[in-house]
Amino acid sequence: MKIGFWTRKEDPVLTAEYRPLREKLARAGLSERALRRMAPEKRVKTLEKAHLNPYDYIFLACG
Repeated sequence: MKIGFWTRKEDPVLTAEYRPLREKLARAGLSERALRRMAPEKRVKTLEKAHLNPYDYIFLACG
């Protein structure tokens, strides 16, 4: 039995769709990784504080 790390490959269509959103996060000085680790309420408050629409970043709540 081979044991190894599973790497998630992103869908190229989703990658292209999320690129502008990820660029906005970077311009706002926010880390996608840090936002993914936050509690949902804190993530919403952080995005709103940066003048970003939390509903645009619903993908951060997934996986």
